[in-house]
Amino acid sequence: MMDIHSIIHVNFPCRKCRENIQVTFETEQLTGVRCPNCDSGYTLMKPTIGDEILIDWEKEAIYQKARAEKTEQDKTELMALIIKVVELLTWRDEGNGHIRAIETLRQWLLLNGVPKALIELLDAKGPDGSSPTEYRN
Repeated sequence: MMDIHSIIHVNFPCRKCRENIQVTFETEQLTGVRCPNCDSGYTLMKPTIGDEILIDWEKEAIYQKARAEKTEQDKTELMALIIKVVELLTWRDEGNGHIRAIETLRQWLLLNGVPKALIELLDAKGPDGSSPTEYRN
């Protein structure tokens, strides 16, 4: 990342006496100055220059890139989960595929910080009072 130390010169007329006031910013972001003629006080912030704005945009671009990569990774992981669940649901082995699909989905939700209510929904009791993991013979 670029390190910018630009000297910025600012001048403006005093509000009271119209005397020209000059300020030089080096590394400070905020400075206080008094009018040499009437002693009025002013607090000034260092103006942002183009290179500093560019650095902010570079930081934002890096953040957005990382966010997009994370989103793409999440989509890939979700697609892999969906494929796995569909494979398990299409098993024809006395219903064990359905149970394994629910267990796989529940485990993925636990690992990925999904709301607890959704996880509990997948762990609901069946009509006979047994949980999905107890359906097996």
